Amino acid sequence: MKPRIHIPDCADSGRRAYRLQVDNTTPLIVRLGGDPVRVDNFSTTGLAFFTETQLTLQYYPGQLKFRIGTRVHQLDCTLQLVRKSGALWCANFSGLSVREQRLLSEFISWYQAETIRNKYRKV
Repeated sequence: MKPRIHIPDCADSGRRAYRLQVDNTTPLIVRLGGDPVRVDNFSTTGLAFFTETQLTLQYYPGQLKFRIGTRVHQLDCTLQLVRKSGALWCANFSGLSVREQRLLSEFISWYQAETIRNKYRKV
């Protein structure tokens, strides 16, 4: 969850959660209605993605598969499409339990730490 702090002269972006920028090294696979999508960014509340699939409904079954350390997790949820900006779709997660939301938060924190560790190993 996003921390509740106030920094003077710093406007809140209005986001409900931290968004992780995803690239091809991120151990994350998302399927929308069974078809894989290319994720642009990801948070505990939703994601932005690109797809070649024609999307006409508001809700689609979604599947999230990700790795934390050596453990692989797979979550089923509903993706609610909220907007489209050019070729980029934005969707909110629906149907996730509190435990599943915590797993997503743990994944984001783990991946950030792993990225920092790898950056320092290369130096």
